[in-house]
Amino acid sequence: MDIDVRLATAQERNALEEFYTRVGLNFHEFASQASCTPMVSKQETMFIVAVTKKLVVAALKLDIGTDSELGKIGFIQHFEIEHELEKTDLGLRMLNKLFEIADEKSLIALDTLVNELRQDVIGFYNELGFK
Repeated sequence: MDIDVRLATAQERNALEEFYTRVGLNFHEFASQASCTPMVSKQETMFIVAVTKKLVVAALKLDIGTDSELGKIGFIQHFEIEHELEKTDLGLRMLNKLFEIADEKSLIALDTLVNELRQDVIGFYNELGFK
C-alpha cells in the first residue's frame, strides 16, 4: 500500500474529519479550540497526515507556540492511526515528518499532550524516548 506522509492541505479538511470520526474523535471540537498548553502565545496549528487513495489513514495535530523563557515549542496532540496499520512503520514515518517540520520551524522542544487513559499512545511515545 502506497502511503504518503505530509502536511495536510486545506482541501483535506473533510478527509480529516472523516478519519477522526472513524477513530471516535470529534475533529471540529479539537481543531477549532486552542490547545491546553502552557505556552505564552500560540502561533500556528497544522496537521500531519498519512494518505492513501485520497483517504486519510493517520493524523496528528501539531500546535506551535512560544514560551517566553524557552522559545518555540511544538505540542503533539490527537495522534491516531487506523487500527490495521498500527503495527506497521507508519507511526515512525509520521514522527519522522514531525521531526523534519520541527527542524524547519526551529523548534527548541516537542511535547505531547495525551489523555492518560491512552496507554497505547503513551507507550509508543515512551519507546521513542519521550518522557
